[in-house]
Amino acid sequence: MTVKIWDILEGPVHKDECPYSYEWPKGTKYSMLCKAEEDGELFDADFYFEAYEDAYEWKIYFETNIEPLIINSEENDA
Repeated sequence: MTVKIWDILEGPVHKDECPYSYEWPKGTKYSMLCKAEEDGELFDADFYFEAYEDAYEWKIYFETNIEPLIINSEENDA
C-alpha cells in the first residue's frame, strides 16, 4: 500500500486537546489531519505520532515543498 500525503489540514494536536472520542493507537500522543491519496482517490485522514517532533517534521516539510510525502507499507502489500 502506498499513501501520498498532500497537505496538513490540522495539527499536530495532543490527544488531551483532541475533541474526538475514539480510541487512539497505543503509544501515540499526537494527531494530524491530512489530505491523503491512495489509488488515485483523495480523502482526509488522521495520522498518529508518538513524539511531537515527528509530527512537526511533516508540518515543516509542507512549508517548503509541494511534492507529497509518500508512505509505503510493505507489510500490508500481499
